[in-house]
Amino acid sequence: MPRNAGKWDGGYIRKDKRGRKVYYIRKAIGDRHYDVSTRATSESAAHDQLKRFQANPESYDPRGDVRPDPIWLDKKLSEEFLTYSREEKKNSRGWVAEQRALLADWAEDLRGVDLRRASLRDHILPALKNVTSRSHRIEVLKVFYSWLRTVKRDLTLNEDPTAGGALKVPQADPSQRRVANKAVSRQHVELAREHLVGGWRDALDLQMETGWHVSEVARFAREGEIEPPAPSQRELGVAGVLIVPHKSGAHHRTAVSAKTLEVAQRLRERCGLSIAWYMRAVKSACKAAGLKKPFGPGQLRHSVATWAVNAGFDLPMVASFLGHRSASTTRKFYATHATPKNPMLPVPPTMPKKRSRKARPAN
Repeated sequence: MPRNAGKWDGGYIRKDKRGRKVYYIRKAIGDRHYDVSTRATSESAAHDQLKRFQANPESYDPRGDVRPDPIWLDKKLSEEFLTYSREEKKNSRGWVAEQRALLADWAEDLRGVDLRRASLRDHILPALKNVTSRSHRIEVLKVFYSWLRTVKRDLTLNEDPTAGGALKVPQADPSQRRVANKAVSRQHVELAREHLVGGWRDALDLQMETGWHVSEVARFAREGEIEPPAPSQRELGVAGVLIVPHKSGAHHRTAVSAKTLEVAQRLRERCGLSIAWYMRAVKSACKAAGLKKPFGPGQLRHSVATWAVNAGFDLPMVASFLGHRSASTTRKFYATHATPKNPMLPVPPTMPKKRSRKARPAN
């Protein structure tokens, strides 16, 4: 992020990534507030730009008289962005639908405003007053501007009023937020499982042993791979290694038992899994099982993490198993209600000590 480096007659100075001073104009004229880069790196050049600005603040552009065409947030541009969100970013149908609705709101708020010249103070912040879903509105606008700048290449960084930390998505205060317990008891999952058949039961079984996201199960059914285990893995009871592409492009590898390997092979033969129908099937199974508090497939990753920690596996091992880069992610989002074993508690005489052996966290 640029560093403040002082003030000058026309406004303030910042240093760019190469350590050069860049002069910005900040002026209030009537009821309008202007905050724009002159792109000048010397005080004399900045004063020349200031004179040009003072001659016509509304039309000022540091590039001179030749100005690019304005960019309007119209239906055509919105549809182009939504196509990118759906087909390139692979966002869910629900999120794309929400982006569509929020962009329509922004199109109304920014009607007649050239996106190149949109002002955070005059156009964007006023539109965010007293609105619902403020966080999502900001998130969508930032992603939209980023797309204009980095994908379409229609904007420069200086023309993006949301960049550089100027507009941040509000974050909830962790100290004021009670983390919901998304984990489901293994007993309840087993009860619901008895009312599932075919691919729905296979998908549940796969999640119970791998702790995968629902989207990863669907992605594996569509394009996953299966590799034979190494000899050292076979000695530990590993029958196969499942490889699923992550949304980032990386490949996550999970060792599984012989039973789950058969499940994975059947799912792969189906060449796909409908997430919507899978969720409906699990909901119906919970109802048929008589569960007072039904669960969804999205809770199984949290459940597997909790089961593993409660079984005595340490967080770094569980984090590695789930594909997390840091154990803090597992602790913060997944094993929030797990209770690690206390090594200081004595083992009851009637309870034999478990043999020391290597095992996977989810069985």
